[in-house]
Amino acid sequence: MRSLVVSFVCLVACSSSGVAPSTGSDAGATEGDAAALDAAPAPPPSSGGKGGLDCASTRMLGDRKVCVASVGGSELRVIEPVAGPGALRLVVYVHGDGARAYVNDGAMRALLPWADAHHALVVAVLAPNACAWWQKATQTDCSDTATPDPDTAGANADALDAVLTLVRRRLDVRLDASFFYGASGGSVFLSKSFLRRFGNAYPGAYALNCGGEKADLPFAWDATDAKARGASKLFFTYGDLDFLKPDIERAIPFYEGLGFPIDRQIIPGAEHCAFDAHGRAVAVFGAFLGE
Repeated sequence: MRSLVVSFVCLVACSSSGVAPSTGSDAGATEGDAAALDAAPAPPPSSGGKGGLDCASTRMLGDRKVCVASVGGSELRVIEPVAGPGALRLVVYVHGDGARAYVNDGAMRALLPWADAHHALVVAVLAPNACAWWQKATQTDCSDTATPDPDTAGANADALDAVLTLVRRRLDVRLDASFFYGASGGSVFLSKSFLRRFGNAYPGAYALNCGGEKADLPFAWDATDAKARGASKLFFTYGDLDFLKPDIERAIPFYEGLGFPIDRQIIPGAEHCAFDAHGRAVAVFGAFLGE
């Protein structure tokens, strides 16, 4: 019986001379093939998420299906890109006060062509209080006459992280760089709170339109460590007549001092958000990729 086993193993593993066949170039692979394999770039790291999102409801944006889901107290709307290979890039829209471009899907509509061209998932997230990311979840009156109640502790940053953590767990999302688009109060939230809490977990392009503030509390991670910052770059865009200009211009040197690459574009004669913020976000994402 033992001789039969040995004979079978030799049939599949031995040459006629009793020596195992070569697995080198004389077995069909060439030096050029090996060099090509060595030169092939490794795929970007990804979350490996599976299962897809559980949609509480769906709606249509033109001919595209929008998945509406909820994580904790935060609603999100998601559009997957047209079919394509590999892990998804992630585009995240964080609205300004009043959430108009979230409610009417204006931001998603503007971002979708770029997202399809770059195999990216578009995620728009509603603030926990449904109107302003920089204010506490308990402050549901975001009118101009309401007394502000800022979220200084960063609870809303935790809420956005919970949303993005679920997205990564349920969908295969690239981890090398994400694409964030904030407008007005959304930009204030990203620069003052979210980057302070989770900037090392979500490196990438931050399109901070018509808003921005420096962090008042210590960072939860070492932002001076280039490895921890990863690919992050901050793009501040604002009008020279914007009432938030002083805050933005305090934030820029603050982040420069930490080592973040900064891009600044000032729109002459423009008041608060009086420019094409959607178009600017798309331009920022392209510039980040060197397009």
